[in-house]
Amino acid sequence: MPRHTGRLAARLDRLEAALGGHRVPFRNAEGRTFYLDITDVLCIALDCLTWMHDESAEQPRGRIVEQLARAELGPDQGLIGQTAIIAARHAVEGVRP
Repeated sequence: MPRHTGRLAARLDRLEAALGGHRVPFRNAEGRTFYLDITDVLCIALDCLTWMHDESAEQPRGRIVEQLARAELGPDQGLIGQTAIIAARHAVEGVRP
């Protein structure tokens, strides 16, 4: 089973790398790299930032928000990636500044 899982993970890595044109790489605490479409990253960052500063906004939820909240901050992330991660963490934790 572990060998089969390893092959699937390697195949997934190759597929994600091939789709990299409009995708942003993120790394989680386990060291796994995952990619999200730049449009999704920007929309979620905007939704989370809006929620943080607007009491009437609905709290963002969903799989991608959770993925971003668990992503590791790093120097290669860039301003957009770091902003999206921090905003998603605030939204998932329910913390408003």
